[in-house]
Formats: sequence, C-alpha cells, structure tokens
Amino acid sequence: MRLMRRGRTLLVSAALLVGLFGATLSEAALVAIDPVKVLRTGAAPSKSISLRNNGSERVRFQMSAFTWQQSTGGEMQLAPTPDLVFFPSLVELAPGETRRVRVTTTQQVASNERSYRLFADELPPLSAQPGGAIRVLTRFGIPVFLAPDASAAKPTLRLALKDGKLSVTLENRGNSHFVAQSVRLVGRATDGSSVLSQDLPAWYVLAGGRREYQVPIAPDVCAKLSQVSANANTDHGSARLDYYVPSTACTP
Repeated sequence: MRLMRRGRTLLVSAALLVGLFGATLSEAALVAIDPVKVLRTGAAPSKSISLRNNGSERVRFQMSAFTWQQSTGGEMQLAPTPDLVFFPSLVELAPGETRRVRVTTTQQVASNERSYRLFADELPPLSAQPGGAIRVLTRFGIPVFLAPDASAAKPTLRLALKDGKLSVTLENRGNSHFVAQSVRLVGRATDGSSVLSQDLPAWYVLAGGRREYQVPIAPDVCAKLSQVSANANTDHGSARLDYYVPSTACTP
C-alpha cells in the first residue's frame, strides 16, 4: 500500500495533535490490494480489484475515478471522470474481510492507451477512537489502463549539455505506458575516467509522454567531461544513449 500526499499531511497533523494534547496516535489501516495495477483490453473489458483488511479495526473506503496524465516533471495531473464505472463505490471491511470492486469503462479501445487512477480514500470511523486516539486516514491510487489492441511501449533517451546544465529526456514513443526502474548517468573524461555518476528518480512514463530532468553540472566537472552516457531500465526493455560533449557546452 502506498500512502499518497493526503496521508502524509494527515500524519503530520496527527503528530502535532499528539504533541499539543497528549492524544494517542492510532495505526493507519492495513489493507492489501490485488492487483496493484489494472490492465483492461477489448477482450477483457471488465476487471475486479480485491481489498482485504489485515488490521484489527473495521474500515471504510470511498472510491473515486480520475483521468491520469503527467507533467514533464513527473507530477500526476488528475481530473474527475465518468469514464470508469466501478461498484461498489463505498467499501466497508471488517477485520480479516475481503471485498471486490468491479471496474469497467464507458470508453472504447483506441489507438493510444488511456490511463486512469482509481482512488480509495479511507473514511473516518463511525465511532470515536478509544482513549482519544487519532486515526491516520490513508489514501491509495490504483493505476487503470485501457490498452490498445496492439500495444507497445518505446523508451528512448535524449541528452543535451548547455551552459553547464545537462538536459535529460526519457520519452515514450509508444502507445502504451512503461515503468522506469532506474535512470543512471555516467560522465567520463577524455582519458576514460569517471567524473560524474548520478541516479535520477524514475516512475511511470505514460503513452506518448516524457520525463524531463535538468541536472546542474559543477564547473570543474563540466570542464573535464568528454562523454555522458545515460541508461534507463524499464519493464519494457532498456534505453541507452552516449552523448559526446561539445567544447562550448560549459561556457555560459
């Protein structure tokens, strides 16, 4: 289970209340989700997600659906959508109980993959927490994809160094998403010695999307650079690019 931004904010607020009022912080809900990603196709237009309560308290979740796009910086861009149809919209789980949420869509398969997020927001308990405990509410988002009949992810890399800043672009030229497990940079001097080594944050790159990075290079390192190699490992193969640094790349 991945806690989203809302969960972290509530955790901070709860911690402040503990410090101010001496309240007890209750555990967040322990919910297992299977699968953690839903891939829908024309041949399988409907899928189900199981939620199991592995905690000791009854929990309730409100489900909601959003279209999912990404900025070039990797941030999720979400908008409420009627495209996803799911049932039930309110899930209540006793300790040890498992329930299924059925997911389908009103959209037809297209040439490019459609991407969504189905969110489950924990609702406050119906009864007060014992001993004035504060419940940490959790939120998790499940990726849902409507895949084209012939899907292919195509990770590619682009590099450019100008004015002491290295621009790295991880692009998806395919019609379906991929997940980047790692993006690594290695820079070498003319004698082959390594003068730069850096790992960049990696995540989903949606169909037709790209992730852009701006990496400042220290002047003394930039002056030594002869070649920068980038390697991206994804769940749909790897992409590699060797970039030969122009002599004017480090001059403002």
